[in-house]
Amino acid sequence: MKTPKHLKRLFEGWPELVCFDLDGTLVDSVPDIAAAMDKSLVAMGASPAGEERVRGWVGYGSAKLVQQAMEWANLPVERIEEGYKLFLKEYFDNLAGSSTLYANVESILKAFKYQKVPVALITNKPSLFIKPLLDHFGISTYFSWMLGGDSLEDKKPSPVPLLHCMEDIEAAPEKCLMIGDSLADYRAAKAAGFKCALVTYGYNHGVDLKELEADVLIDDLAELLM
Repeated sequence: MKTPKHLKRLFEGWPELVCFDLDGTLVDSVPDIAAAMDKSLVAMGASPAGEERVRGWVGYGSAKLVQQAMEWANLPVERIEEGYKLFLKEYFDNLAGSSTLYANVESILKAFKYQKVPVALITNKPSLFIKPLLDHFGISTYFSWMLGGDSLEDKKPSPVPLLHCMEDIEAAPEKCLMIGDSLADYRAAKAAGFKCALVTYGYNHGVDLKELEADVLIDDLAELLM
């Protein structure tokens, strides 16, 4: 397979390692996250936040999501642990009822597999959700690592998860690529010395991605294969 122009420009070939974010990059998971969050809020005597509001909270892990939701609902901080447990249960019970895979996800994963490029999944989502969600979409076997926000001592925007994978295979940081949708992904990539590709369709919390000066900004994952 001929090296795509974006990858050829960044690496003069194929990368030694590719790390993917999950929510907002591979999977539009907000519908199910929002449903679980709303059920949890209602169970605690508050009003539902709604999908659009929850969409702006996703990306920094479930604990932060619950904290933001409870602050919005004016629920006391003493109930955060209760809210967190409620959310985890509600979300695990309906992990992929309305979530969808973004366009060309499997195509790009197949391309990296064909080229024998190791691929990692690095998300701030709790690790117990990762494999069941990837299994639902039939893509878990593409990943050599599946790291959640609780897998290591630090999570994105820390570079620790990226460096963990890089060091496992003794790759060079300048030959590695992080593909994500947010400021956290960008900061993790830059701190690790990785190249960074950001997708425009994800959960960017209102950040203008053009201002971040990522190495590649794409509207569709398939653009990386062109």
